[in-house]
Amino acid sequence: MGPDLFQNRYHVEVVKLPLTRNIGPKFADIQDEIETAFNDQIKFQGNEWATVVAFPTIMDIVCRTSNRMFVGLPLCRDPDYLQLNKQFTIDLVKTVRILDLFPSFLGPIVIRLLPDLSRGIERGYKHLEPIFKDRLEQEARLGKDRPERPNDAISWLIEYSNSEQSETERIRNLVIRMLQINFAAIHTTTMSFTHVLYDLAARPEYVQPMRDEVEAMIREEGWSKTAIGKMKKLDSFIKESLRFSGFLLTSMRRKVMKDFTFSNGMTIPAGNTIAVPLATHFDSKYYPDADNFDGFRFEKMRNGEGMENRHQIVSLDLNYMLFGHGRHACPGRFFAANELKAMLAHILLNYDVQMANGGGRPANLAVGSTTIPNPTAQVMFRKRV
Repeated sequence: MGPDLFQNRYHVEVVKLPLTRNIGPKFADIQDEIETAFNDQIKFQGNEWATVVAFPTIMDIVCRTSNRMFVGLPLCRDPDYLQLNKQFTIDLVKTVRILDLFPSFLGPIVIRLLPDLSRGIERGYKHLEPIFKDRLEQEARLGKDRPERPNDAISWLIEYSNSEQSETERIRNLVIRMLQINFAAIHTTTMSFTHVLYDLAARPEYVQPMRDEVEAMIREEGWSKTAIGKMKKLDSFIKESLRFSGFLLTSMRRKVMKDFTFSNGMTIPAGNTIAVPLATHFDSKYYPDADNFDGFRFEKMRNGEGMENRHQIVSLDLNYMLFGHGRHACPGRFFAANELKAMLAHILLNYDVQMANGGGRPANLAVGSTTIPNPTAQVMFRKRV
């Protein structure tokens, strides 16, 4: 993918700064894409229940919604571009795992036998190169402060990119950055929301309280980021779902570059990899009755004195490490949380849901250090009258 991706990580700054700052201004676009994507993915016959395989359905919706923010219309609905971004993550992870089986000096040889990643980059280039080229020409001719400048990740990446590179090299790096942002955004959010959807379908007692909250906040604030931010029950339900079924067994993986001694005297020799286990998520010292699902657990924790702005899904907490901690915590967690809550709010307003065939919540699957929702389970939707 080239050394520039690792030597100049400006795509991370794009996620931290302009992407996060524009969640509010771009909320109407996000909401429009959620509504349109659900309508396209779930087809009804009158008032009958429609059954869908949850995981791929949610992935399509997440991919479209995220790219409405990243690249806008019409590319965010292009079937080939969407398929590319869904497949790119799989190809990248597969390539890395195969390369890890060989000593590093064989990497340049082995990578030539693994063409999927290179093909994905070239496929991305076909979609994105004309757009980046046109935007660069507009920036050079009209400047970046023009009122009609598109407000999307294409513009933000250009703004943060290295203007001293040749146009060809710069555009190729921009394409790879866009694929990398999608890599970080799509599968993690898909797995997270599928967990949430299974819990919603299997725990109907939470539906009405959350639905009431959504309707009240929209009456008060309209469909907006502000309204989403005030939906404490939704925030709590999602956070509890991911406490119970996070997509990782460990967090904050770090390679030890030099011998490091902790305050208790334990020394970790250089070359080792360490991580934080997410066992604290089931520690009764921090979460009473930790082995039982309590969808409003975190809402109740926020009701304590001085706790109003703590225990949100985006909050960093040493006892809730889903997004990591410290300065390397997930920079996209604000966008992801907003997207998760907006999708859940849309479902609560527009559909009744239940697991297909009267089944309970499907068991998760463990793949290495990753916990994934059942990829074949079906959920039934019915339009609310």
